[in-house]
Amino acid sequence: MEKEQEIKKLTSVLRRIARSASYAAWYNAAPDAAAFCVRQYNGVLKRLTELEPQVAHAFAPLAETASPQVTRLVARGLCEYFADQSDAQAAREAPYRSLHTGCWGAKKMRHGWAAFGRW
Repeated sequence: MEKEQEIKKLTSVLRRIARSASYAAWYNAAPDAAAFCVRQYNGVLKRLTELEPQVAHAFAPLAETASPQVTRLVARGLCEYFADQSDAQAAREAPYRSLHTGCWGAKKMRHGWAAFGRW
């Protein structure tokens, strides 16, 4: 269980790396920001390779000069490699969840305003 918990934490770090790299690419941040994201990605990849050796066959470390866009893509790819099917399904449904629940919850969507005593 400890191994799965560490992998879960590392995938969370990968999501943050991808977000940071996306920000660095979007706002044309300083080159050291992109290099920092690359170093973080390589560190996480090294640890994940220690935990799951087969990762080394699918993912390679990045060069220090890699662009933030490339860092974002590989970080998301590595994160998806470890994502459970249930996590992936929840991520795909997340944008639509607010359509069903909204600010008022699912009860309003089913019964309209009458359920809240407005009519």
